[in-house]
Amino acid sequence: MSKEDTSRWIKSIIISIIVFLFFSLYLFARRGYFNFYIVNKVFGSSAVILAGATLFIGPLSRRFSFFTKGIRIRRHLGLLAFAFGLLHVVITIFFLNTKFPLSFYINAWLPVGFGSLVIFVWAYMSYISRNTKIKEMGTDVWKKRLSIAGQLAFLFIFLHLFIMKYEGWIKWFHGQVKQTPELAHPSYPPASLFTLFFIVTVIVYRIYIFLFRKK
Repeated sequence: MSKEDTSRWIKSIIISIIVFLFFSLYLFARRGYFNFYIVNKVFGSSAVILAGATLFIGPLSRRFSFFTKGIRIRRHLGLLAFAFGLLHVVITIFFLNTKFPLSFYINAWLPVGFGSLVIFVWAYMSYISRNTKIKEMGTDVWKKRLSIAGQLAFLFIFLHLFIMKYEGWIKWFHGQVKQTPELAHPSYPPASLFTLFFIVTVIVYRIYIFLFRKK
């Protein structure tokens, strides 16, 4: 690994830690405790933010010079997003199986299915992001495939999160979420709403860029 690549990894990891700490501190403040179940939530939310950042960086760098340096770490952020997402899946299935039994997956087959698609698409993106594969495909073809796959995965993320969480959001907006031993401050918005807002922002911006290019 070159010195430049090491520097990119360090920057990407620092950004990932900041995102991870933000969700960790917020969930601790809202719930009043911090355990492995919360850590797993943080992995999932952090994966979404990092993946969304990779979709933001490209268009923003063409408009604002401040974001041009982000292009150099976009691939690294994407790989870390995949790593976080994979950890989220592994922890859910193998370490939180009492909280998520087989019946959960049967009842929530649709959002679970979209979540699985995200992991499969991210795995494909990670596979073609190897230096040898990039050289084999050619930079232009690689960028095109990566862009299409990344946007498709992000749409699956939106469907996964929305279907899984929308009932809880409706209850919170109607003030039906009450204080419990597992929820110290029910008046605080669910952390998933912040993730949703970010997802929608990315999708709307990408649609705007697509329409702008067509004109």
